Amino acid sequence: MDSREAEAQLKLIEQAQAAQQVVGRSETGWLFLIWGLVWLIGFLTSQFAPTDWLIWAWLLLCSVGAGLSAAVGLRLGQQVQYTQTGPKLGLFYTVFFSFCVLWLWLARPESWQETAVLAISFLGFAVVVNGILLKVRLFMLLGLIGTGLAVAVYLLLPAQFGLIVGLAGGGSMIAAGLRLLMRRQRE
Repeated sequence: MDSREAEAQLKLIEQAQAAQQVVGRSETGWLFLIWGLVWLIGFLTSQFAPTDWLIWAWLLLCSVGAGLSAAVGLRLGQQVQYTQTGPKLGLFYTVFFSFCVLWLWLARPESWQETAVLAISFLGFAVVVNGILLKVRLFMLLGLIGTGLAVAVYLLLPAQFGLIVGLAGGGSMIAAGLRLLMRRQRE
């Protein structure tokens, strides 16, 4: 292979990597949008609906979110091959959330706010662990900040917990998802 062929091959590799980043941002945008809406609707429902509705509302929202996430993940898997991390992250989250359900059942929180702050701390932990494993400092930072803010709201403003966490957390995820999706359209 001469230098021109090597240079052409290098350009092809760079183009493929750039295309993967664009696809990845778009799919990540959809995931942020899906879970931002789940978060927003779920926490606003928790804030304002009768307590006996909450388990059913969250089960429905999480089921819809998981189904839509699976569809996005399958689509992403067809466009970009994450052979090293994709299956491992899917298995990690499946096992982790199974343990979270067990831990919540064992802890038996007394209010929906206690349940929510525990669940948020579990999710924050998972994001931090993924940041460590994938060597993405932003994940570690987001997991720590998100958990810290949720705990602060729980301790300082428990009566407005659902409203604040729903609007701030869900709204932030929706905004991030829309930003990623609009960024993809420009590329």
